[in-house]
Amino acid sequence: MNESGKTRMLVLGGYLGAGKTTLAVNIARSLKEKRDRSVSIIMNDQGDVLVDTEYSKNAGFDTRDIMGGCFCTNFDNFVSSARTLVTSGKPDVIIAEPIGTSTNIMSSVVAPMRSLYPDEFSVAPFTVVVDCVRALDILSKKENRTEDVVDIIPAHQIREAEIVILSKADLVNKDTLEKVKEAVDTILPGIRMIESSSVDLRNMDEIMDFILSDEISTKTPTGEQNKGFAFEKAKLGWYSGTFDLVPKEDVDMYSLETDIMRGIAKEYGSKSIVHVKVLVESEESAAKMSLVEDTMQVDGIYGSRYIKTPGKLVLNARVVSPPKKLEDTMRALIDDMVTKYPMELVMTGEKCFTPKPESPSHFFFE
Repeated sequence: MNESGKTRMLVLGGYLGAGKTTLAVNIARSLKEKRDRSVSIIMNDQGDVLVDTEYSKNAGFDTRDIMGGCFCTNFDNFVSSARTLVTSGKPDVIIAEPIGTSTNIMSSVVAPMRSLYPDEFSVAPFTVVVDCVRALDILSKKENRTEDVVDIIPAHQIREAEIVILSKADLVNKDTLEKVKEAVDTILPGIRMIESSSVDLRNMDEIMDFILSDEISTKTPTGEQNKGFAFEKAKLGWYSGTFDLVPKEDVDMYSLETDIMRGIAKEYGSKSIVHVKVLVESEESAAKMSLVEDTMQVDGIYGSRYIKTPGKLVLNARVVSPPKKLEDTMRALIDDMVTKYPMELVMTGEKCFTPKPESPSHFFFE
């Protein structure tokens, strides 16, 4: 808590695959190690099993999740989770990460939070993460609007922002980075932008400075409800699956996760792969990888790259696909992995669906 006795809250928005969770964990680590501040995290998902929650917990942070819909449709649960974190751990900062397809977060989450609970929480400026690698394709509107193109939601998320963090800045050259800034500034002229990278942690001090400052969210929310949001969300199939993993011999987690990603990439074109995440973990080791379009990366790994004792596999996929096709694809991939690697996989949970339109429980706008 700060000197006023309030818990600082940062709502970290942005589209699927922008790097929000990696950034949230890096911020939490930096605040703990460099500023001696405690941090808790609230995750959010349409499904009921979340790779990012496990990743955050493995990183050592008290983490809650709101499942089955956006913070906006579960606002009372969101507030309850935040209060529980304050009661149990008394964190200085809570980082809240909405679903990547969430819209109207300013009017349905940030504004209600700052207006209804001003004595409990100091709400930082609403911060939206933009992926430098994909930004130009999404924001430039040079692509023809086909059933595979998603651009309305990311542009709207930027319009709601009070601060924009440009993630993965290390993966683009200076010219591309300047074009990304121009594209963002065209959508929201004068918006404050901060470059970031999970590799070199550039500008982390600047990010921590505004989080720990007295600067609060003040932007007036608008009541923009575009039917296109629902249309874009309806394109996506969302798959979540959990499996108990029992190795018969040492299993290379890196190789296993890479093969899963390659299988999905082979089935779907890069433009249809919005965000895929897979986590393999046991008590001794864990590895998380992600796939966005045609870019695959290791988000985190600890212990050996080999899983030697019983653990679990968690798989989340957000793909432009009918849910049934996505479910069949994932099941076939899992079957292939069992034949390829010396292990048993037993499904403990599965859900595949198209997200329903959001119905915010609180909606503040002018």
